Amino acid sequence: MQNITAKTKISELIKLNSNSIDAIASLAKPLEKLKNPILRKIMASRVSIAEAAKMGGTTVEEFQRVLRPLGFNLETEIKDKEKAATDLKPSWLSQADQVDIDFYDVRPIIDEGADPLKEILGRFKTVQPGKILCIINNFVPTPLIHLLKQEKAEATFVETINDKEFHTYFLKKEKETAHSSTTANEKLQMDDAASFEAICAQFAAEEKKEIDVRELEMPGPMQVILAELEELPSGNALYINHKRVPVFLLEELADKNYEVHINNREEGNVKMLIFKK
Repeated sequence: MQNITAKTKISELIKLNSNSIDAIASLAKPLEKLKNPILRKIMASRVSIAEAAKMGGTTVEEFQRVLRPLGFNLETEIKDKEKAATDLKPSWLSQADQVDIDFYDVRPIIDEGADPLKEILGRFKTVQPGKILCIINNFVPTPLIHLLKQEKAEATFVETINDKEFHTYFLKKEKETAHSSTTANEKLQMDDAASFEAICAQFAAEEKKEIDVRELEMPGPMQVILAELEELPSGNALYINHKRVPVFLLEELADKNYEVHINNREEGNVKMLIFKK
């Protein structure tokens, strides 16, 4: 038996036994994203078993149940001291006044079959620096946590109300970065077909990586593009086939040193080229 713990990354499980993908996906609908190779690439290396359990609204014990037949021995015992440290609210939250916390319940949006990412990012944008946004959900939004912690959130904390309700707190940074006043519209270039092809021609074939995110559900396209940009070698460009102009991605890139070119060819067919200046 292979010994693992709640801190083991999902990517490690998959590397040891690829059948763990289907086993984990069977536990909860949010975990079915692991079946998508692109989303799996993003999620698996960042999410531990414990985080995935919260994200799926399930338990570490349930992971043990489906992973044991695959040869994994998941140690589920948590020392009292460790559990207490996990449950203890940080001072920035415990000392915050209720008026400083914006509570936003996204469960009705999800129940309608929609993705609340757009609404969450818009809501977080209105939160004053040093104040807190609390997302109320029926699972832990781990990808969102990683996304906001990259730039905009000073700290995060997840409070488990019960196995179907989780409160995720985001503390907004007191100070924005030096380029925070730069808007997405100032950073992007809307090109016609000719000028877009001309800028693409500046990069040799081996210097361009092409991806297609048109079939992905939100927030998949944004997550995939950000992950690819993290690994993009210096002097190279990312060529993207998209079905719309990704406004929130552009806002995410506004404070970073990227140049974005967009050719909106027709409905559902948007070409993008992103590279570092």
